Amino acid sequence: MTKRRSTGNGKIGFWQAIRDILVMSMNKGQFPVALIGLVVICFVFKMPEKDVSKLVFELLALFKSLHLVGWTLGVVTSIGWLLHSKHQRRMINKEMARISRERNEKQAKLLERELRSSNH
Repeated sequence: MTKRRSTGNGKIGFWQAIRDILVMSMNKGQFPVALIGLVVICFVFKMPEKDVSKLVFELLALFKSLHLVGWTLGVVTSIGWLLHSKHQRRMINKEMARISRERNEKQAKLLERELRSSNH
C-alpha cells in the first residue's frame, strides 16, 4: 500500500476530496452511478438558467401526473436493499468474529495453552 503525501497543513482540498470519493466508489463498485451523477450535474450546470427552471417544473409535473412515481419507488427500493445488505454484512462479520473468538477460547481451554492464530 502506498503512503499518502501530506499537504503540510492537514487540510484536504476540494479536488483531493473528489478524488478520494471517486476512488472509494470504484472500490465499492459504485463508480458507474457516480459517473452518471457527475455527467448529469455537468449538464445541469451548463444549461441556461431558464432551461434549468423549465426542467425542474417539467419534473415536478411528471411527479404530479404519477409518471415518475414508479421510477422513484424503484430507486428508493434499490437504496433500501443496498443499506439493508450492508447492515446484514456487518452483523454477519461481527457474529463470525464472535464465534471464532469463542472457538479459540474453548480450544485453548481444552489444550490448556494459548493457540496462535491461523490468520497470520
